[in-house]
Amino acid sequence: MSQIPENRATGQLQIGDQWNAINIIAQSQTHPLKAVCELTENAIDAGGRRVEIVRRRNKQGTFLEVIDDGRGLKRDSTGRPDFANITTHICDSMKRRLKADEKRGVHGEYGIGLLSFWSLGDELRMTTSGQDSGWTMVLRRNDPEYRVMRAGRLHDQGTAIVVGPLLEATRHIITGEKLQRYLAAELRDRIRQTGVEIHISDRVARKNYVVEPREFGGEPLALPKEVDTPFGPIEVEIYLNGHTGGGSELTLCKDGTRVLANLRELVQFDVAPWNDRRLEGAIDYRALNLAPGTRNGVVPDERLSALEEGLSTIDSLLREAISRHEEATAEQASRKLIRQVHKAFLTALQELPPSEYLYFDVPRVQVKEEEPELVGAERLSMSSVARRGGKAPTDGRPRLFPKKAGPLAEISLSPADMRKAPGKPCRIKAIGLDVDGTPVTEPVEVLWKKLGGVAKLSGKNTAELNLNSESEGIVKLRVTMTQKSREVTREIQVRFVEGAGRKVPRTLPSYR
Repeated sequence: MSQIPENRATGQLQIGDQWNAINIIAQSQTHPLKAVCELTENAIDAGGRRVEIVRRRNKQGTFLEVIDDGRGLKRDSTGRPDFANITTHICDSMKRRLKADEKRGVHGEYGIGLLSFWSLGDELRMTTSGQDSGWTMVLRRNDPEYRVMRAGRLHDQGTAIVVGPLLEATRHIITGEKLQRYLAAELRDRIRQTGVEIHISDRVARKNYVVEPREFGGEPLALPKEVDTPFGPIEVEIYLNGHTGGGSELTLCKDGTRVLANLRELVQFDVAPWNDRRLEGAIDYRALNLAPGTRNGVVPDERLSALEEGLSTIDSLLREAISRHEEATAEQASRKLIRQVHKAFLTALQELPPSEYLYFDVPRVQVKEEEPELVGAERLSMSSVARRGGKAPTDGRPRLFPKKAGPLAEISLSPADMRKAPGKPCRIKAIGLDVDGTPVTEPVEVLWKKLGGVAKLSGKNTAELNLNSESEGIVKLRVTMTQKSREVTREIQVRFVEGAGRKVPRTLPSYR
């Protein structure tokens, strides 16, 4: 065991085995979709305006390509892409040395993004242009060496990365559909901020996708858009969904890129109101320090404390916003329920006789003794108008209570089902209605006329007509009502068929 020299009280940490350290770093990214997101973000950091992600398959296996039109790789003194810089400066990205204004919108800072391909496939090929031609660098999984070779003439800028063959455990995860859903959530605000276009071509499934920023559902809550902290503002965008299912997520982001799928993954936010499963949206804090290996976690430091303190200032506002939303939703639901109950009872009153509603405390229309048929006539008018699509009252609903009738406008007939067995009498009643569907009270003259068929008629000049036929067939009738100078006619058909008139059990009408 080595001893610290007596004249030396301090020392410095060092890497004992560099290759072993690189192994550990490369294997720290275990999420294949996140690894593809890392390569996509590198393309965005390079100024790419369009990123193409291609999934293809050949005899060697399944491959993934990420192609962008960005600035490409920085060139060395010979005009060739400086592959040596990115392969010998792991954990020392040049992006860390950018000025504050240059660094805005640039995410890479650890210099380990390329190593994430270990979670995808066996080999990575990066091709970009140099001063004289294109060049390709090859990295292999579990191999400390890299190789550079000429690739022919390419466009002036842009980079193409090919990873494959994909690992057996990865190739079923990396599909066009899953990539579209993941990147739409992971890079939601980065896509909006940069305007980059991300297209996915899944040639294995023969489908194409466009990555559109994910839109949140629910109702937006009235909260401050920004909350100030010593390290910069916290951007707040929160919605409230009407359900508590697993689809709602209040994500934590850093400069437009998702860091945590749910804010409640942090213990300090797994409390009310932040752990309400109806909340959906994004909390974006550019000052956060991320876990270097996975880029899917937050370093517990003073910046995380600033996030906690900043959000605590709107804690009460969030509770009030949720409470107001719940009250409004409950009131809306109550109104809807009342309308549905009213509609159900109104439909039942229209379609069933009063004797079947003795168990309901439903108000009935009261009339004078000298007008005993008004209640039945009014109920009949409501039912017949509704059934044959006639004119409704001016307020759009049938009248449950009597009103002063106007002049004759139309004729209502009863019964609705005009079918009888041969030899059975059919009694048809005609009622005159005004434009609102109210039975007229002024005297009217009635005339029935047979237009076709074989039947005997009695009561041709009364409101009720008796019709009888000894054989099967259709009898066509016309009824004419006259009130002073007004005349209204209506034609009907009565069918005499065997088996008609059999009693069918009556029940409450089904919901329509």
